[in-house]
Amino acid sequence: MSSRLPKQIDPWRVSEQGLSYTGVAELIDFPRLAPLLIRPQGKADYAFRFSRDGFGRPLVEGHVKATLWQTCQRCSQPVAIPVDSDFQLVVVEGLDEAASLDDAFDPLMADDAKINLLDLLEDELLLSLPVVARHEECHAWQNDDEPIAAESQENPFLILRKLKH
Repeated sequence: MSSRLPKQIDPWRVSEQGLSYTGVAELIDFPRLAPLLIRPQGKADYAFRFSRDGFGRPLVEGHVKATLWQTCQRCSQPVAIPVDSDFQLVVVEGLDEAASLDDAFDPLMADDAKINLLDLLEDELLLSLPVVARHEECHAWQNDDEPIAAESQENPFLILRKLKH
């Protein structure tokens, strides 16, 4: 097991050797992820394990754990997005092979027979981000004294009932 993450690997070679990598990556080193965060100074713990699937294709099993900070879209305050994700990828050589994969696996297309593990890690973190960042129980849309009830608001479309066809 190695703690140093190489920039590029040959997935066929490392899968044949059964290599594993674990360590910590700085969030600021992810150029696509860092601009989406309000605190990109954090770290992501990762683990990669390489083997072969039942058909002899390279199999990448990974885990990433991090806390990503974004702005709550309701109250504009910082919100922590915990990420604790496992993934399984099979290296494929074409779209037909990718389409034939079992649902438990995601395809990974290797460019020039190499894959960039930092890019792979960044992809997994990006996929873990919510569509809209917000606190689970954000009270920004409520009065301090009472919650807003939908039925208590006047419906602006009621005037349409008065119109005749």
